[in-house]
Amino acid sequence: MKRLKILLQSNAFYFFLFLLLCFYVFVFIELIPHKTNIKKDTKEITGKILSYSIDGDQVSLLLDVKEKVKATYYVSSKEEKEELEQNLKIGLTVTLYGEKKEIIGRTIPNTFDYKKYLEHEKIYFCFSASKLEIQKVSISLLNKIKNKIDERLKKLGNHPYLRAFVIGDKTLIDENQYDTIMKNGVGHLFALSGMHLSFVYLFLNKLMGKVKFKKILLFLFLFFYLFIAGFSVSFLRAILFLLLLEMNQKFHFDISRIKILFLTAFLLLFYNPFYLYSIGFWYTFVVTFSLLFTANYIRKHKKWQQVFLVSCITFLFSMPISIYVNYEINPCSILTNCLLVPFVSTIVFPLAIFTFLFPFLLPFFKLSISCLTVLNSTFLTFAFPLIVGKITLFEVLLLYFFLLIGFKWKIKKMFLLFLLFLTFLYNKNLFENHYYVYFLDVGQGDSTLFVSPKKKEVLLIDTGGNIPIPKKEYQIRTKEFQLSDSIVQFLKSIRVRKIDLLLITHGDLDHLGYAKEIGSEIPIKRVMINKNEQTDKEKELLSLYPQVEKYQSTFFDFQTYFMGIYETENDNSILTKIKIYNQTFLLMGDASSKVEEQFIKKYDIQATFLKVGHHGSKTSSSLSFLKQVKPNYAIISSGRNNRYHHPSKETLERLEALHIPYYNTQDSGTIEIAIDKKNFHLKQTLS
Repeated sequence: MKRLKILLQSNAFYFFLFLLLCFYVFVFIELIPHKTNIKKDTKEITGKILSYSIDGDQVSLLLDVKEKVKATYYVSSKEEKEELEQNLKIGLTVTLYGEKKEIIGRTIPNTFDYKKYLEHEKIYFCFSASKLEIQKVSISLLNKIKNKIDERLKKLGNHPYLRAFVIGDKTLIDENQYDTIMKNGVGHLFALSGMHLSFVYLFLNKLMGKVKFKKILLFLFLFFYLFIAGFSVSFLRAILFLLLLEMNQKFHFDISRIKILFLTAFLLLFYNPFYLYSIGFWYTFVVTFSLLFTANYIRKHKKWQQVFLVSCITFLFSMPISIYVNYEINPCSILTNCLLVPFVSTIVFPLAIFTFLFPFLLPFFKLSISCLTVLNSTFLTFAFPLIVGKITLFEVLLLYFFLLIGFKWKIKKMFLLFLLFLTFLYNKNLFENHYYVYFLDVGQGDSTLFVSPKKKEVLLIDTGGNIPIPKKEYQIRTKEFQLSDSIVQFLKSIRVRKIDLLLITHGDLDHLGYAKEIGSEIPIKRVMINKNEQTDKEKELLSLYPQVEKYQSTFFDFQTYFMGIYETENDNSILTKIKIYNQTFLLMGDASSKVEEQFIKKYDIQATFLKVGHHGSKTSSSLSFLKQVKPNYAIISSGRNNRYHHPSKETLERLEALHIPYYNTQDSGTIEIAIDKKNFHLKQTLS
């Protein structure tokens, strides 16, 4: 034991562990192949349910089929949905009939990559089911307990926040409320972590008194709770760290807490190297490290000062990760955390646990959540997020270098360097000398972004948007994927802090549907719409932003054309020509060949890039039009597997007949074109 103590206290030992870990993680991730063992043409799979959710008509399942498989099934009736809500349980064995579901990586740069996320969760096969059968196979005791807990939560009204605080399930929290939580920088309060563990541990420790083998029983319960909560990395880190602390104390190893934290990280990454890609992993370790690293400094201050210092320090240390992931920071979250962390840790979370045990407390828990919601909304009014944009891993490490040196040796100049470097990152636009054009992949819609050097002028032509399909009540989902979130995240990543002109070619939803969501995050200075009768969505847009009929661009050779009033909204599209140095862009909205013929009779315009009309419909891009415009390249914006079958075979044949190369967002994802005085460079997101 004495030799082990000497070894555990040795710095050389931890350096060796670090090198070993680097080698192991590299081999595991880069050299060992990770792929599915299920055949691509599989039409039937059988496995145990690890987790599931039913939202509207969509049933999402995570199955254990000797490997993890993500499956989706759509119910055909209200009765079937009710039957599945009643009968589906964790641990049940089900058989699904269908086919492999293709998962595409991110199609808009710098946004969430669902394909990579699944791979890091060791999910390599997704299944789209057309039929679901429940098998009569027994459920394990642990899964039965998990199902009982779920049933109890449902009997308590399935309160979204009660589920979040008791089992870490945030899926039922209203999207708008959760957005408020995230914007305020307090999302960590709703993920089971060290703060929640501390309460559970102290409560059980007090409750057990002098029970024999109390510590063993405590940790058995904590690991059981971890199983119930779905093995979240932050909760796993907290339990493992606490266990190592207890062992350190019991065996008198006298290891520093920072070394114990390293051992915790070592064990977690040795167990699953893919934790390296988990943002939750980095947040939980960086925040914990920051508090251990500055513990002596914090202790020197009074209690009320400590609360503020803890919030400041955790904000500073988590800031580089927040910028790296979200491309922005909210300085107001320091004050928000000062007030909400004590409120949640001392009132809301304990009330959630006691409400689960004693249901008569439910009204008090609901009251605490009402207060929390009001506080969140109030703090949001004072929030002023600063868009920093995309930063490199090297820049993240440099920020941490300044922080660590500054706190370690109390060198104030290092904090000054930290602020100066942060200022440099915020103003990186000043060093950009290229024009950029982005044909955004917005599915079955249109959206094109023009950005001048230094981001001095930004033009957005259409926003994309969903055309709603009528649904029955049982089919309506509480949570839908919002592509507008990805557009906003992309704009923030390239440091777009305002949109000088939002031009809406016409009033169809697939061209302006995301305007309101984008405008709520990125200020829009002015809006231009066509001259025909306004749709309801156009009226709503004009109530929010000032309208202009003509726009004088400073950095672009910008011209719009309105060919007259037609019977259809598509033909009333504003046509746009934008010239950047020697490159000309012609955008045709959803105009048909009838409008194209009028256009080429009146104007003689040739283009380097033609944004073809109406997503490549056969009613647009006539042969005579293409011959006169003579584009070097054609761009088609259309959704994958769209119900209109765009682009049409006829349009593609006309482009091929004239030897015009074309790019389709279905295949290319977002298309980025960087332009300087001499040339341009085209890049496809899905290249």
